[in-house]
Amino acid sequence: MNDRTDFTYSSDIINVVEEYDYDTQCEQYNRYFKHWRENKQCPFAFNFEMNKKESVYIEGRGFKVPSLADAESEVIGHIMNIVGIAMLIWTFIDNILGKVIIQLLDRLGLNIHCSLLTTAIYGGDPILVVGALIMISAIKTVAPVIYLNIKLKMPKEVRFLNVMNHPGELIRSIAWTIAIGTVTCLPLIYTSNTSQLYSYFSTLDADIAAWGQAEFIAYTIYDLFFLSFLTTLFFNGAVFSALRQFGDSFAIGITAMIAGLLAQDLKEIPSALFITIIASAGVLRSGSIYTAFFVRVIYKMYILAIYVIEVGDTSNLELDRNLFMISALVVSMIVVGLSQILINRRKCYSVYLSEVPQTKRIRFAVRAYPFPAVALLCILAAVMKQVF
Repeated sequence: MNDRTDFTYSSDIINVVEEYDYDTQCEQYNRYFKHWRENKQCPFAFNFEMNKKESVYIEGRGFKVPSLADAESEVIGHIMNIVGIAMLIWTFIDNILGKVIIQLLDRLGLNIHCSLLTTAIYGGDPILVVGALIMISAIKTVAPVIYLNIKLKMPKEVRFLNVMNHPGELIRSIAWTIAIGTVTCLPLIYTSNTSQLYSYFSTLDADIAAWGQAEFIAYTIYDLFFLSFLTTLFFNGAVFSALRQFGDSFAIGITAMIAGLLAQDLKEIPSALFITIIASAGVLRSGSIYTAFFVRVIYKMYILAIYVIEVGDTSNLELDRNLFMISALVVSMIVVGLSQILINRRKCYSVYLSEVPQTKRIRFAVRAYPFPAVALLCILAAVMKQVF
């Protein structure tokens, strides 16, 4: 099926489950995915059927022909309602509950504090600060993941694409990750700040000046692997699979938008958008959610490598940093080019043909309550972080 907005659906018989393109993933996943979609009792499964030559009697309205647009709007609305609540849980824990936890620890006599106007955490004991950062970030990610899995009620065979059908696509995704990482960092090279420009820890809401080597190592390991794993479950798990019913391009776009909003940092939005797009496309092209995990790990390792160069004792800081980034960009683009030649071209993305244009489907998604309100809160949090 196709997502072209100029398409006119001419068939009298519509069965969206049977007409979906199941050729891009492994047979086992497709079988479970199709079976889940056929569940008429599930409000998140898009299984609309109709014969345009027939009508249905609706109480108080008489005989009406069912509307495909109404069906799409209803199911997308159900999914985005759950997504909006999950995002609200994320932002609430990140901006409010986290502060409450720090205030409680402070009241208990522990040397850890936070400001009411910002999300910064500070204190005399670095171990407490690191522990608080890990605890809050883990809770804000785990809680919405659990909520999504409970509400969407997807079997694990549908929640996660977990068969690495095409390992070469993993390599291609990693190469694109390094290339995009370089491009998103380039604008900051020519600012007046030439020291610790790409601090791996610059996005942390904490005073890291007092951290020792143990604290840096502990948080780095947690962030590289455990937090990357959790965010992968959130962005490329149940929600991503549910959105795929309306085409893979729709799922990738909505997922990237969610990631950009939840970044809650104007500086981080571009990288959040691009990395999520690469991760999501990589999952579909390779067939495995592990591709998204490795994309996020490699991106963080790349930024960490730049940080290590900047804090190193060298008189050629800018030269070493720029040479590293340019080399990484050149190598990554060579790998991307070779992959285009060596990897067989094939159908990688499922598409969805509908008389409803893609732009209208996107409007269904962004208007579904409470998504618009939560999106506004995320934008407000990003602006406040920039100001304070």
